[in-house]
Amino acid sequence: MMLSAALAGLLPGTSSPARAESYQTGSLVELKVPSPEKDYPIRNVWVWTPPLGNLDRDTLPVVYMLHGWPGSPQSVLAAVAKPLATAFAAGAKPFIAVFPDGNAKTHFDSEWADSSDKKAMIETWMTTNLIAAVEGTHIRAKSARAIMGFSMGGYGAAMIGLHHPDLYSQIIPISGYYVVDDLTGAFVGKDKNEYQSPANYLKVASNFRWFLAEGRDDPTALIHGQALSWWTKLNNLKIKATLDLPAGGHSFQVVSSVMTPMAKWLTWPATADQPLAPTPSTTTSPTPTAPSDTSSVAAP
Repeated sequence: MMLSAALAGLLPGTSSPARAESYQTGSLVELKVPSPEKDYPIRNVWVWTPPLGNLDRDTLPVVYMLHGWPGSPQSVLAAVAKPLATAFAAGAKPFIAVFPDGNAKTHFDSEWADSSDKKAMIETWMTTNLIAAVEGTHIRAKSARAIMGFSMGGYGAAMIGLHHPDLYSQIIPISGYYVVDDLTGAFVGKDKNEYQSPANYLKVASNFRWFLAEGRDDPTALIHGQALSWWTKLNNLKIKATLDLPAGGHSFQVVSSVMTPMAKWLTWPATADQPLAPTPSTTTSPTPTAPSDTSSVAAP
């Protein structure tokens, strides 16, 4: 089934499918979703649905997956689709994966944030228009929604999640960081910089399940050791978090390698992953059999 048909429940006027296609072992659609910002009034997003079998798409949980910088939605999609499909085939609970475009123009190192000058409004777009466009008339409960990111996307996933504990239940930063790294002056003033600092939100971190991953040989000065450092902060606060340190550096190979353990780790509500409702069977009345002795039939 092509995903364009499955997305028939999209809210009218919120977005429009740009194209749909088969992708490896799932189905993929590209949406164009309006955004309340100057640089990108329309943003693209790819939505990947795994093979459904007899499952109802509208009950599947949703994971929003954020790319790094420089990066693109397609770069993360290419790294995760195949290992996720394999994990689902092996018994992990399936989910819909969403790959938004978080690039910016004026502040090209977007940090997946709203810039102080409002030229980038990516966090607002992520938490309003994007959710409405992807989930349509079947808006998920936060227990059926998670956010994941790689590199800059790992920071974005942590920060957007911490800002919106009402929207997400699980946060998965992969090779991310938990400090402000504003290279292009997107954050102006003390208040904005404090707002963008994950350490200022440790009090709400207990609202989430955390899966932290980082390549053991990651050479990036900003990132090396960040997963362990954040895990330690959470652990000191008695907040349960899973730490995965696979072999590798700062690469999509690391992203691919953690998809199976991540898919197994994710916990979804019992209402997720439901079969399609049975199609009502049409019963027909038996065709009357004409009497063999027509002489006994009363005349009209």
